[in-house]
Amino acid sequence: MSLIFSYVKYSEASFPMTGQYTALLLITSFIWVLLWFGYRQNKINDEIKKKEKEERINAKVQRRKKLESLYPSRNKQFKIKKLSSYKYEKK
Repeated sequence: MSLIFSYVKYSEASFPMTGQYTALLLITSFIWVLLWFGYRQNKINDEIKKKEKEERINAKVQRRKKLESLYPSRNKQFKIKKLSSYKYEKK
């Protein structure tokens, strides 16, 4: 029981870095690097897709505005005629 709670000095404690542990460290580091590259690439792709989506929406809005300017709505024409006829009736 006393061996469980025995005190080990820092200088006496050692961790043997064998070839297996070195390989495990390198493989783990390599996996983390690959994950980071994947995350970075995914973030870049998301930004590109977001930009393309905004461009499509803006193009659609511009096309709609062009069409509205070519063909004004019936309500606007009616209001303009009503106001213009109202002005001439007052005279």
